[in-house]
Amino acid sequence: MIILPWVSFPLLYAETHYRFKYFFSFLKKSEPEVLADLPHRLDPDAALPILLLVKDSHHFPIELTDVTIELRQSGKPLFADKHRISLHIAEPLWWKVLLVPFHDQLSTVFGLIDVDVSFEFTVAGIHRSAKNDNYRTSSKASFQVYRSAQALPSFAGWVQGDTHTHSSYTDDQVEFGAPIAASVELSKAMGLSFFCVTDHSYDLDDRVDNYLVNDPGLPKWKLQQQQIDEINSKHHDFAVLRGEEVSCSNREGRNVHFLLWGTSEYFEGSGDSAERWFRTDAEHSITDVLSKKKHDVVAYAGHPTEPAPLFQWLLIKRGQWYLDDMSRDGLDGLQILNGDANRPFFEGLESWVTLLLRGRKIFIAAGNDAHGNFNRFRQIGIPFFTIREHNRQLFGKMRTAVRCESPTEASLLKSLQHGRAVITNGPLIVFSVTNEFGETAGIGEQIRGVRLRMQIRGKSSEEFGTFFELKVIFGRIGTECELIRMRKRFSGVYEFDLTIDLEVQHHGSQSYTRLEGFTKQAGGNDAEGFCYTNPLWITRL
Repeated sequence: MIILPWVSFPLLYAETHYRFKYFFSFLKKSEPEVLADLPHRLDPDAALPILLLVKDSHHFPIELTDVTIELRQSGKPLFADKHRISLHIAEPLWWKVLLVPFHDQLSTVFGLIDVDVSFEFTVAGIHRSAKNDNYRTSSKASFQVYRSAQALPSFAGWVQGDTHTHSSYTDDQVEFGAPIAASVELSKAMGLSFFCVTDHSYDLDDRVDNYLVNDPGLPKWKLQQQQIDEINSKHHDFAVLRGEEVSCSNREGRNVHFLLWGTSEYFEGSGDSAERWFRTDAEHSITDVLSKKKHDVVAYAGHPTEPAPLFQWLLIKRGQWYLDDMSRDGLDGLQILNGDANRPFFEGLESWVTLLLRGRKIFIAAGNDAHGNFNRFRQIGIPFFTIREHNRQLFGKMRTAVRCESPTEASLLKSLQHGRAVITNGPLIVFSVTNEFGETAGIGEQIRGVRLRMQIRGKSSEEFGTFFELKVIFGRIGTECELIRMRKRFSGVYEFDLTIDLEVQHHGSQSYTRLEGFTKQAGGNDAEGFCYTNPLWITRL
């Protein structure tokens, strides 16, 4: 099995022990990867979970003696605690979560907080120390967490989560992810109620003990399914949605990524795995996957409008979704927001609107494609020489808010399949419509009528800023563009509740309405906030 690290998507914690035969690796050293991670935001009532990870200690056993956690704000020391671990570690992936409670003198501390995690350990009889991680060339910079004075904006019956994440079951020559159970702890501290585990199809068919060898018995896939069942049985206020990111072919035969949520059946997909030289054809097309999946498995295009970098396009035949691909029967939606509100997001938004105007009932979702990366994105830069870092594509940063009966896997999957959701990086906007017959419908649903009353609610916080604009958008099926039926301006408002009366024109026509809202002057990690709702469809009598 051969992988080309400069053409893959190494977005997890960096695996540094692999190198090409006869090639030098500056990153490799005779000790395991040792690193810390923590959420980028924290709900007011949550303790701060510090995730400790030790990778590959079965090859390089260590004695982890001490871990010191330090918190500062604006340069002023807030907290310091030294944990005596005194533990011999010799396993493929060891982890532990340490909690920093915010009580006593820390109870009134909010806003951005700097965090450092220092390790003391011995490997091969030699004492070592590391700050935040032991990667060569990494910055060792302090983590930053925003402790909010308010919980994530929400309304009764709505929960928030991340629809595109990777776990420790994604593990190969250049990357590894966070354990699912650890991700649950960090997600709950952020205020999330669910996440979808969507490990790569070409990682899930490996042997458990050797990512260089495929195993037709699918032990990793089976273990992932079993672990999700066990975790969900223990949590009644949180759900892990099982899934898979399937590599399949688009209309041009190029490899694209397909998110399947709720699947208990494995789909093979190795076209862009770089596991075998010059063998880049996918086992399935988009149409194949849609025709073979079970009807209750939710199918969304993964980051459909992100372009493939040149080397990936040339060497592993990666491409992107075209409108024809997005128009396939059975496709439930598009994960257009992928860790950053960048150009691919707005191109995805444009493609989605085009499909809506053509009469497709298709929905949008947000995720981050996070492979761990709760606070800092780490990846191998120049192959085997540098570590790259930034703060995009962080777990839970871009969120999907879902209206559901309860935060269970089955309820969440049903709501995602029917578009009862909005996408946001902070503020939340929801709406419902009541017709002249007293019937009411919500986001993702359908209603008939001529004279409609729309009830709109919005909520933000100091972390995500004040509302300054709301757009009520209508689209008439068969036309070329949408219309902004109302543009509402706000000044210094964190919450609003509006009632709007609307009359639907064009007898017998089909249309839809959706909302976009924006905030500014945020005190958290982003200066500006946004929320885009899925549509509600209208049939005029």
